Amino acid sequence: MASASYAAIGALTDICLQQRPRGYIAPLQLVGAIVAAEDGPEDPAQVRRRYARELAELAELAEQCLPLSATDADFLYGLETWMALAHGGPWSRCLGVLGEGEALLDCPNCRRLLVLRTEDEPVTLAPWEGPGTPTVVDPVADPEGPGEAQLIRLATVNGRRGVAAMLRYAFGSADCSACGSPVTIGSALDGS
Repeated sequence: MASASYAAIGALTDICLQQRPRGYIAPLQLVGAIVAAEDGPEDPAQVRRRYARELAELAELAEQCLPLSATDADFLYGLETWMALAHGGPWSRCLGVLGEGEALLDCPNCRRLLVLRTEDEPVTLAPWEGPGTPTVVDPVADPEGPGEAQLIRLATVNGRRGVAAMLRYAFGSADCSACGSPVTIGSALDGS
């Protein structure tokens, strides 16, 4: 991420606000990716403060685009963009992968590569390679993380009940099938 990316936020906002809501607006997702990145030359919190007005306007547009998403995977990418613009945090970087059916993460204890299988019913966590029995992910009943309840609400009000259910699993936890230690899915997905 370069400082020039931050400087482009104003121009990208102008471009976005001239467009009608639709399922995918490339410059909108670009701004989401810029503000979600943690590898830039500036503190992400300072960037969010500097562009607070633009991010608020774009978050509103992103929310208007959600009902126009063609697929659940597109909807998840739209939610990720909305989260980046409205709140930031880990879900502004790792929601989109949930729609791909599988997401890779590391056990925070043994560092073994695991795969979250979001297409399994119920959702499971299994070793990426080698022996090990998949473990069932315990979905969260009452999400506590920043924006998590809002993400479930947005999925529900937009008729994406399957996405809402998947999010409860993503906000949940499971035991690592290799070492047995607890794995908080969201933290492991984000590498924190």
